[in-house]
Amino acid sequence: MCKLIVAVVILAMLAWSQEPAVAPAKPALSVPRFDKGTVDGKTYKNASVGLELTPVPMLELGTPGLRGKPGTVPSSVTISALGHLERTRVEGTTFLATALAYYLDDQRSTDACMRRLIQANQKNGFKLVQGSGEGELGGVLFARTDFSKEGPVYEAVFVKACDMQALAFVFSWVPARMQ
Repeated sequence: MCKLIVAVVILAMLAWSQEPAVAPAKPALSVPRFDKGTVDGKTYKNASVGLELTPVPMLELGTPGLRGKPGTVPSSVTISALGHLERTRVEGTTFLATALAYYLDDQRSTDACMRRLIQANQKNGFKLVQGSGEGELGGVLFARTDFSKEGPVYEAVFVKACDMQALAFVFSWVPARMQ
């Protein structure tokens, strides 16, 4: 089940962070210089996106990933944490930051980023559980959308577009199966 969650989340995140279909010849914004960040014990630290992430103790942080050449677009950084929170329930948390410099002005908002993530998840077989809403993480307001997929797999996706980057947190879980 851990592999299923990883595969589903990675497919959605990669689809969302791809280059836009129509991009300006020159970026309108400066491009953030992402680095992979580091895992220090149970905490992921990445100064390039201004993040420290400590998942619940039962989840194990994986290896941070970096797509693209630092300072160029497309550029993104990801990290996932997976594990069993109960004997039969698998959970995961994935973080993604992606540069917005090559997206057109009207594609850099939180709503536009969430639309791309919804489209990517729907292409991967997810269905909306409820409409768009909001949720707070660490005192910051994010757009939130919940999804489900046969298996079953559930996701709560939180997205926030900032000046030069979009941040996304995906919380995934496979519920305990009834026997």
